[in-house]
This record gives sequence, structure tokens and C-alpha cells, in this order.
Amino acid sequence: MASSSSDIGVNLDALTCSVCLQIYKEPVALPCGHSFCRVCIETYWESKEEDTGCVCPNCREVFPQKTKLKKNVTVAHLVDNIVNVKKGGTGGTWGTESHCEVCNGEAAKRCVPCEILCCEKHLKPHQQKGHKLVDPGVKIEELRCTEHGKPIQLYCKDDESLMCLMCTGGEHQDHKVVAVEIAHSELKGVLAAKYPHVSQSMERVASQLQQVQKEKEQTENSSRDAEDRLEEKGKLVCKLVNESVDLMKREINKRKMEKLSLLGKQREKLEQQLEDLRQGKSTMDTAFQKMEAVSFLQGSKDVLKMLETMSDFTSVKRTPLPVLDFSKEEKNLDGLITLNKKFLEKIQNGRSPSLDQNSAHRRIKISGDLRTATRTGTENQHPEHPDRFDFYEQVVSRDCFSSGRHYWEVDVRSSRLWGIGICLNSMGRKGWESGLGENPESWCLRKHNNKFSAHHNDRRTSLSIPGDHERFGFFLDCEAGELTCFGDSRVLHVFRGNFTDPVKPAIWVWGDGGSVHFVHLVK
Repeated sequence: MASSSSDIGVNLDALTCSVCLQIYKEPVALPCGHSFCRVCIETYWESKEEDTGCVCPNCREVFPQKTKLKKNVTVAHLVDNIVNVKKGGTGGTWGTESHCEVCNGEAAKRCVPCEILCCEKHLKPHQQKGHKLVDPGVKIEELRCTEHGKPIQLYCKDDESLMCLMCTGGEHQDHKVVAVEIAHSELKGVLAAKYPHVSQSMERVASQLQQVQKEKEQTENSSRDAEDRLEEKGKLVCKLVNESVDLMKREINKRKMEKLSLLGKQREKLEQQLEDLRQGKSTMDTAFQKMEAVSFLQGSKDVLKMLETMSDFTSVKRTPLPVLDFSKEEKNLDGLITLNKKFLEKIQNGRSPSLDQNSAHRRIKISGDLRTATRTGTENQHPEHPDRFDFYEQVVSRDCFSSGRHYWEVDVRSSRLWGIGICLNSMGRKGWESGLGENPESWCLRKHNNKFSAHHNDRRTSLSIPGDHERFGFFLDCEAGELTCFGDSRVLHVFRGNFTDPVKPAIWVWGDGGSVHFVHLVK
């Protein structure tokens, strides 16, 4: 029988019956100290026809009379535990991932060749034999070659792969192969050399992250305080304007009632005069109808007296009333409106950028109003120019900003794949390094495969933007060093950089037929 078991990795010689060469079954001990299976020793004695008595199969000691067989309790206990381990039983903690498989103590290491867990005490024989030792939690199968099943002892530097001795005769024959211990030592040396740099970088990044978080909190608090103040001021302005308008409306109503009262009195007087004139005219008409001379003369005195009264009407003049004039009050309101309008225009500066024909890639066609960039399937006959992009289908605006605040919007409904942002005027226009967001000199919002992302210096930040927006807004604050990207009045991303260096709005269009349009903002 082999001296070890691959299943449990324990030396079984001491637990093997020398008669049947199997693990003890109901072990019993003879007076000489040797143990055997009860059935094996009884069968052995029955098969021997010796008058001298019972003989020990191992040491040949003779017992004059048949000895009483007693169970070897210690050996039986060991056998029971080992059998449980081999069968996967749970009758104890023997042989578990944390206990020595010899004494059931706390395991310190696992011996790879013997496949056994050992405590510090039972580990020494394996150390003296130079066996490979690993931590208790390491699985043996992970330390064997997947192709040959042999222990991994070598490392191929060319393929950066682990291998066993049998692997050296194959494709690794001419490769640079070293012992895993040497490769381990070398790699640890490389990592040790990089460790301080990584630690320092972690400290710097952690410090920067802390500063960013602090600045974020300060920005949020500052913004919240500013919004609260503006809200209060807005309410106050609205209150004052409403009170002013109400006051002017009351004054207008007062003056209107005064003038209407005077006009009413004048109207009553004029209506009375008109009625008197109608009666006089009627009297004259009656007198003219009296053709008989005596009758006419008899009534002429009354008619003449009435005419004298009517002659007074010609001297009556209507007193002109003052015209209602609120131009002064309206001028004050107009001044307030103009002030706010100029303030908003100063913040928004909503002039739409126009595209630079000399920068457009040959597959980009620019519209006549210089606001739309369309990706074409063939190259356009653009003349050579040092500002023209020659690798990516991009174009920049003619407008260049280095101070102030600027806002523009872009219509993307005709393009599924695009990139929109800004770039330094000094950014290169040639070669693969000229892509928007692919270098330190450009900042770009992109849509690709219905997913949105922000790019700068060849770094990508995924954005969660629900829906399919047709317009995107961009607010550039040069002094603050911020480019804020909007979608449906919602902040999508904020780029930060040195925007006091001249920058230009820029467009990148993928996909034949796709187009992107700078929206004309009406003030």
C-alpha cells in the first residue's frame, strides 16, 4: 500500500494492518504492543498449526496461551476520524481548512506535495524535506498545471505564464523560464519600487478629492445662499413694481374720475343748450308758417325775445380740460425693464456662433448661414488650409472667447452620433491627437449608441441622461473657468479648465448625412 493518500494527504503506514495491508477495522492490541484488525489476527492464528501458542505476525513473540484481545481505543479513534474525512463526513473538525490533519490543532500551512494541513509542530518534517508550503486557504488544484496536473514550479517570462516541469519541452522550449520563487522575488522587487509612488499618488489624489469635495460643498452652499438672496430680492422687486403699478393705476383712476366729472357737467350744459335751440328753431318754424300778416306780427315780439336769448349761445366756450399724462411714471418702469434686459443680455450673451469654413474636415459641409455642419459620404473640395482638420470630421467656430460669459445652443435632432464642446484655439488640427476630448486642450459632450459621456484629456465620464434631447445648451464662464452643459434646463455636466486662453465652440459629426446646427437665439 502506498504510504500516503491523495484524498486526505495523511501518512497512513501507522494506521495500516500488516496482515490485510488496509486501514484498521476494529483495531486490537497484543501484549507486545502491535495492533491488527480483530478479524485479521484471529484468522491468522487459526490458520497456523503451532503447538507453541499464539505468535505476533510482526515481532514473532510467542504467547503460550491465546491472549484476550482488547480494542486499541487510540488507534480506533484516529481511524474513525480519517474515515470520516475520506467520506466527506462531518463527525468532527479533523482535516478542515483550519485544523492540522495530524493532531487537529490550528493549521499553520499546507504542504503542497503531501497535500496536507499542518500545525507549526507537524510542519517541521515537511520544512526539513524542502516541501513547498502555502497558506491554509490556498487550494491545491490552483497550484497545479492545468495541462499536466503537475505542481507549478516555473514561470515563463516571455508568455507571463505559470508552468510545470513537463511544460518546458513544448512551446516554452526557447523561452526564458525561471523558478516561481525567483519570479516571485523579482515581481515583489518591482512592486516594492512602485509602492512608495502609489502611496504618494494615493495621498495626493485623496487630498485633491477632499479639496474637490470641500469646494463642491462650498459651491453648493454659496449657490444656495445666492439663490435665496436673489429669491428675496426678486420678491422685493416684484413687490415694489406691483406697488408702483397699483399706485399709478389708482392715480390714473382718480384723474380719470375728476376729468369724467367735469366732462359730464359740460355735457349736461351743452345738452340743455341744444334742447333750448331745438325749441327756438321749432318756434321759428311755426312763425314762418303763419302767412297772415297780422298773426305773424302779433307773435313777432316773443320770437325776437327768444332769438336774443339764443344769440348768447354763440359766446359760450368750453373750458379745455388737462390731458392725462403718465409718461414720466412709465419712463421709470421702462428704465427698470431696460436695466434688467441689459443685465440678462450681459449674462447670456446669446449670440449664436458661426462656423469656420477653413477648419472644416473635407467630409464636413457648412451651410450658407455658417450655422449647420453636415457629414457627407464623399469629400468636399475644400482648399488646403493650416486650420483644417484632416483626421476627424470636425469643425470649429469663427468666434473665439477668452473673457466674459457666453451661451449658445445646438440642435442635434438630425444626428445620432456627435460630439460638441470647446477647444483651445491653439489645439492641433492634424492627426489622431486632434479629436475633441482626446487631448488636454479640448472638452467634449458626446452621444454614441444612445449613450452620453463627457470627455477631456482622453478620459471618459459616463452620464445618465434620460430621454432623447433635441437641443443642448452650453454656458461658458471664462473667468470662473467653467463650461456648463444643459439639457432641458438641467445641468448635465460641468467642465473646468483655463478658459482665459482663447477657446472656440467645436463640433464633431459621425455618420453620413448627420448634421448639427447652431441655434439662432432671439433676444
